[in-house]
Amino acid sequence: LRLRAGVRRIVLRGGAAEGVVLDDGTEIAARCVLSSIGWRETLRLCGVPAGDLPPAGPISFVESISVLDVPPATLGMNETAVFYNDSPTFHYARPDETIDLRSGVVCSPDNFDYPSPVEENLVRVTCLANYDRWAALDASTYRLAKQSCYQRMAAAAARFVPDFRGHVLHADVFTPTTIERFTGHENGAVYGGPAKRYDGATGVENLFLCGTDQGLVGIVGALISGITIANRRLIRANS
Repeated sequence: LRLRAGVRRIVLRGGAAEGVVLDDGTEIAARCVLSSIGWRETLRLCGVPAGDLPPAGPISFVESISVLDVPPATLGMNETAVFYNDSPTFHYARPDETIDLRSGVVCSPDNFDYPSPVEENLVRVTCLANYDRWAALDASTYRLAKQSCYQRMAAAAARFVPDFRGHVLHADVFTPTTIERFTGHENGAVYGGPAKRYDGATGVENLFLCGTDQGLVGIVGALISGITIANRRLIRANS
C-alpha cells in the first residue's frame, strides 16, 4: 500500500503492461495492472497521444457534508435520500455556472437501515457542477466560492427537507477539482467517460480497468466493478 504516491506512467514492454513508475521515479513491477482512474486517463499513462484518447466525461458535482448537533431525524428528516428538481425539465448536463441548484440530492446516512443505529448526525447535499469554472479559480477565490456554494446549496435543500442550518457544527465541501485530485479523472468526471469498457479490457495486455469507466456508476457500482474485474481478470487468470 503506497499512500500519496501518484503514478507517472505505466511501464509497457512488448505491448504488455509490466508495472508502473511513480511520481518519485520508483518503478514497481507487476504481472497485471488494474486501473481505476478511467480509460482515457489510463491510456494517457501508456503514452497514447492526446488526439487518440477517448473523450473525458462531462458530468461532475459539488457535494457538501454538514455535521449537526442532533440526529437529522429529530428535525423531521426521516428519509435516507431526497432527490429534488424544481424546474419543468430535469437538466442532467454540465451547467454553465459553478453549480446548478435547480436539482440535487439531500442524503442523511444516519437513516440507512443498518444492522445497528448509526449516529453521525450527517447531512449531504449534492448538485451538478462545472469543472472548468472551478479549475479557473485561484486559491483564495476558490475558498470563497466553496463557502458561497455551501450556503446556497444548504438554502436550496431547506426548501425540500427540514431546515438543518441552525444545527450545523461543522461543514466541508468538495468540488470537481477535488475529485480530479484524488481520483485522477479528468474534468472531475465522477461517473467516468461516456464509453464504458464492460469487460475491463484496455487494448493493452495485462492492463485492465475497474471503476465507473468499466461499468456501473456511483459508489456501489465502483465497488462491484473492483470486485468483478479482480475476480475475472486477476484471481482466475493467476489461479
